[in-house]
Amino acid sequence: MSKKKNIIITGGTDGIGLAAVKQLMEYDDNIYIISKNAEKGNKVLNQLSSPNIDFFQCDLSEDSQLKELIIKLNKIEKIDTLINNDGAYFLKREVNNENIEKTFALNHLSYFKLSLGLLDKLEESEDGRIINVASNAHKRFDLDIDDIENKINYNGWKSYCRSKLLNLLFTYSFQKEIKTKVICNCLHPGFVNSNFGNNNNNIYLKTFAKIVKTFLAISTQRGAETINYLAKSDKVKNISGKYFYKKKEKISSAYSYNEKIAKIIWKKTLEYM
Repeated sequence: MSKKKNIIITGGTDGIGLAAVKQLMEYDDNIYIISKNAEKGNKVLNQLSSPNIDFFQCDLSEDSQLKELIIKLNKIEKIDTLINNDGAYFLKREVNNENIEKTFALNHLSYFKLSLGLLDKLEESEDGRIINVASNAHKRFDLDIDDIENKINYNGWKSYCRSKLLNLLFTYSFQKEIKTKVICNCLHPGFVNSNFGNNNNNIYLKTFAKIVKTFLAISTQRGAETINYLAKSDKVKNISGKYFYKKKEKISSAYSYNEKIAKIIWKKTLEYM
């Protein structure tokens, strides 16, 4: 029988995050759910009714809250798996309390800071894994190296796509920049029928998205399958720095493999630590 593992998942109260939690429960692991919505978190705890599930409230786009969370999570005996899943698309430009654009803060900085902030605990595991939920949307746009916070001519969709490209650059750079046995992979979950994007109060956008999702999107359960494959499968135990879709390695955009760009982004991101 395999040892009980400690798994952290961000954005685990809704969508593919919650679907992933439900699938991971089959392994009897300890699962720590991170979300900014305490009401949703407590509702999920009541629904799942498991002694192996715990919840931490945190707005991951806010650096002060993220730092406090990292301190709390480092008190866990060990961490085996970190699933960076939380993300959002902001139609209009929003900033956090430190005046950092929220797409960049939530979708990129939280992945980076959690991964590095919990690395010592992940190193204690015999099978430390980091899983970054990215998207095929990364192929839509290249980065503006001089404007990684999307300050100029903000476009919500472009900012989201660029944040997913940052997820890939981070994943590919991880073991090149850090000497560690912890593996780091990313994935495209597919076009999923979830509440993603509903944080934007635009009735036309919501209506259009609902119609498209009804006819074209896959279920959250299917969207979560690759997350759980990367979290639990022995087939990827020694694989790192790869991009997956439907449990298979895939080729990402040519730009995402640009090591010069990756080094610049890594250095720039460290300035936010």
